[in-house]
Amino acid sequence: MDNGSSTGLSARAILLFIGLIATQIAAVSMLPKTDGFASLRWTGACLGTYALSFWIMSTIIREGQPLGLLVPLMSAVIPIATIIVGTLVYHEPASMLRIGLLVAACILVSVATVVS
Repeated sequence: MDNGSSTGLSARAILLFIGLIATQIAAVSMLPKTDGFASLRWTGACLGTYALSFWIMSTIIREGQPLGLLVPLMSAVIPIATIIVGTLVYHEPASMLRIGLLVAACILVSVATVVS
């Protein structure tokens, strides 16, 4: 199986990464609905989505993608997406300063992944 080591990320790894990001965002977005894990339906959905997400992550790692690349990329994408979900779905405030600082931090994390 091509792990993409010679040509970068394989198409499968990219699709799995997109699935990983989507399931992480979905699970984080469900947390307010769990009502502190008092709502069994939302808790089950949230935990099931996290389990799927961790399975996808372990599959990506098993197929040869480095953890040192995977986690920083996730940490750059997921916070921004979570702010968008929080603002649009839960009507949480998001100041330009907060968004700007988070974007700057994400850029630094992304740059750090390529520095050797």
